[in-house]
Amino acid sequence: MSQSFRPSKPVSRRTALKGATATAAGGLLSSRSFPGRATAAPAAQDVASLTWLTDLPAGPEVVAAFTAENPDIQITVEEVAFRDLFQQNQVRLGAGQESPDIISVDAPVNSSYGLRGWLLPLDQYFTPEQTGAWVPAQLESSLYEGQLLSVPVWNSSQVLYYNLDMLTAAGITPPGETERWTWDQVGEAARALTAEGRFGFQFEQFNRIYQLQPLAQGKGVPVIGEDGLTVKGIIDSPEWVEAFTWFSQLHRDQIAPGGEVEVGELFRAQQLAMTIRGPWGIQEFIETPLDFQWRVAPHPYWGGEIHVPTDSWHLGVNARSRYPEQSARFLQWVSSTAGATVWRSHEAIWPAQQELLDEIVNDPANAEWPNRAYVIAAGESEHGTPRPLTVGYLEYEELLSDAFEDIRNGSDVQESLSGAAERIEREMQKYRR
Repeated sequence: MSQSFRPSKPVSRRTALKGATATAAGGLLSSRSFPGRATAAPAAQDVASLTWLTDLPAGPEVVAAFTAENPDIQITVEEVAFRDLFQQNQVRLGAGQESPDIISVDAPVNSSYGLRGWLLPLDQYFTPEQTGAWVPAQLESSLYEGQLLSVPVWNSSQVLYYNLDMLTAAGITPPGETERWTWDQVGEAARALTAEGRFGFQFEQFNRIYQLQPLAQGKGVPVIGEDGLTVKGIIDSPEWVEAFTWFSQLHRDQIAPGGEVEVGELFRAQQLAMTIRGPWGIQEFIETPLDFQWRVAPHPYWGGEIHVPTDSWHLGVNARSRYPEQSARFLQWVSSTAGATVWRSHEAIWPAQQELLDEIVNDPANAEWPNRAYVIAAGESEHGTPRPLTVGYLEYEELLSDAFEDIRNGSDVQESLSGAAERIEREMQKYRR
């Protein structure tokens, strides 16, 4: 995620961690450090010097705003690449180091870090009023075994993007701003829109549970057991098979493109009529306009429960930090409306605070298209559903991604999901107590 409203990287978290052992043997990966620009500070012995390891943009600017108001705290920002961030967290926290004090936590690995004791419980530092300001799904993914272990600083949402000109030419009435198409409607329209050199529909993250989980959840079934470990009887259930048979058929009939494709580029080139993407696509299409009319609509569903993928970056405090209270003060500020407003002034992040989402909805600048798309995306946060809350998320995500790829390539849906369930169950055994 290095652009604004950044989607998940093509590199999986588990893949990013595979080099961690080699990193430990050969020394830590390189990073760029930026000291906080503190103003008239107190005596050096009274200043807490913290470090924050992150790959998020505008970190130094955010820190500068905080330290200007908190001169007794200095924060050095260590900027690393996405892949390196997971490796450094693994190596440094796994070795019990006191640094970094502030940890960048991708939401789905919050539970994994909690299991390992890497994150300081934050409940004593946050009031219900403070946590209540966040979108509910973001608070949910901040918890592990009932304790607050991280705080949300970014958010995400998903909407249906479509080429208005294509739908109009095909005689298809497009969905309105508040009209939520069913997946069956998406499939029917996609079939009608598919033509020589053009596909009808594809998810931007076509093999990741992040965007695909609503297909199963919308059938009224979970994506993992209540224990956060069990998948057999769930991901190979009739409901999952039914949902991913729909997904499979799109690929079998070449309505959805196969292989490794850049969905955003296909949409821009008018080789794809519809797609599911996050708010980052809105910003991209406004900054670099398309050659056709486009719109967004609410995220599709099966006609019952509504589930919209969400989650993004959180921050936590190193359980071994020498400065837990000062680190927590930074987290209090950066996860507040005030802190998020500062961050948004430097980088167009999607906020985790309901107040700022409401501002997007009510902003007069977003009254007309294309900015109107932001209003629809902000409204979808009401239906936000976090990714599976499990200590084995890395294994779960990667093995399911393999199954989704098999399904895209024509493998039997039941066999693919049953095979994934068996493999994930084996991986989860090491987490059972």
